[in-house]
Amino acid sequence: MITEKRKQSDRRKPTDLFGIIFIWMNIAACAGLIAAILIFHRAQPEFETFFDRFYHLQLRRYWDQNYVRFLVDVLGAGTLINAAGLLLSRYRGRRSTDHRELVLFLTLLYTLLFVLSKTLL
Repeated sequence: MITEKRKQSDRRKPTDLFGIIFIWMNIAACAGLIAAILIFHRAQPEFETFFDRFYHLQLRRYWDQNYVRFLVDVLGAGTLINAAGLLLSRYRGRRSTDHRELVLFLTLLYTLLFVLSKTLL
């Protein structure tokens, strides 16, 4: 019985070009998200604490526009990655019940709203 299982061929297909592209798009999206969080942290105004008031330290109370522009660029790149993922999943989807498109659509909508809110303000 064990020898019969070994003789059966492996029916799984190796990862094709679209699968590799999806993997790299996910890696790029995760790296972009981490970069956006770090850039957001650097761009926001500094928060005043008790020690800042006690020692009369000068704090930046405005958004650093250089970082905000860079943040918009990173989120714009993330929007393009999400849009490309939507297009690829449209042609590559295996089952109609897969929910990958919904997640990509929601993240695309979120990044577009954030980019538009930062560019219009």
